[in-house]
Amino acid sequence: MKPFSLLPEGGKGSDPHLLEEIRQRIHSHGPISFAEYMDLALYHPQWGYYARSEDPVGPADDRDYFTAPTRSAAFGSLVGRQVAECLQKVGGSGREWVELGPGGGDLAVPVLQNLRDRGAARPASGIRCTLVESSPYRRESQARRLRERDLAEGVLWRTPQEWLEEGGPVRGCLVANEILDAMPVHRLVYRDGGFQEVLVDWRASPVEILAPVSSAEVLEQAIRDCPAPREGQELEVGLAALKWLRRLAGRLERGYIIFLDYGYLAPEMYSLRHHRGTLLAYHRHTASEAYLRRVGRQDLTAHVNFSSLLEIASACGLQARGPVSQGHFLLALGALDWFADSGEDVPLAARRGRKALQTLFLPGGMGESHQVIVLGTAGLDMDLTGLRPQGRWPIPRSS
Repeated sequence: MKPFSLLPEGGKGSDPHLLEEIRQRIHSHGPISFAEYMDLALYHPQWGYYARSEDPVGPADDRDYFTAPTRSAAFGSLVGRQVAECLQKVGGSGREWVELGPGGGDLAVPVLQNLRDRGAARPASGIRCTLVESSPYRRESQARRLRERDLAEGVLWRTPQEWLEEGGPVRGCLVANEILDAMPVHRLVYRDGGFQEVLVDWRASPVEILAPVSSAEVLEQAIRDCPAPREGQELEVGLAALKWLRRLAGRLERGYIIFLDYGYLAPEMYSLRHHRGTLLAYHRHTASEAYLRRVGRQDLTAHVNFSSLLEIASACGLQARGPVSQGHFLLALGALDWFADSGEDVPLAARRGRKALQTLFLPGGMGESHQVIVLGTAGLDMDLTGLRPQGRWPIPRSS
């Protein structure tokens, strides 16, 4: 088969153990789907990108990317307001706040602080907190940060597999910030009237080849997502994210799921603007299409198809609101409270904090690129503060 995209430096800068694992797998079973390659590159339990002891998130030059919680603690405080409202609407005993993929704990700390300030999320309150994290290094970091702020009491840690397989019903609020975009995707190309799939093969180093689509499930989802493809169009099929949502819905007895991520509805996702797809590699705050380099040492991410996500949510019996922009969500929750006490006597640190927060809600940046979707079980009130129209936003108060 002809290479689809042959890079002479494929594999350069990679973790050698992970590269050998991929070589052996291809040697034994033949070319693998890009989804399988991406799963190994990011989530191999020993050598995957997210198994590393180094934290890749943050603005420093030796990090690869930053997220909203690492930019401003105010982000987590605002999300905490929404979580508190969701828990109040769920009502009853045995409520739980769950963060899926809490990373370094930058969101967990302010959300927990917000809940504790409201008298919630302590064992005596009847509200439990669970952090779902696969990396032992991240769990240790999260626990340390929570202990430093006297917030660790009653917090539980589970790996994703443990949490999904516990099987008990959950009542409460689940939060996933920038998780869906890092889930493995299949890559397809439309050529000569049909879809072909990009697979990863080995020719002295990893290469991409085109082959027939690996499964009927992948092909059916591609046709459903993009029923009128253009010649040469490339796209991603995120089956892993859709299967994960089904499992989340299966555990949620009564409550909400809040997704914060970057993505599009289908008309924009498959427009001419994204003819090459949305997949990118991130290393040292630089984006590239060198997906086969730095294996295990760079992030791989694709925009979320919110249309397919909403379709699966409906099939699972969940109500849905959104997407709304992250800027809308934060302003509706009171982001301007951090700007109420203006004047020249505002400390420099506070001014810097405000500037960081602004980048999270102003148009043209993360306030526009990142979106929020809230799902709720049947019968729950979906009139949530973060989703309300501008005419119902709060008047800023000193914070």
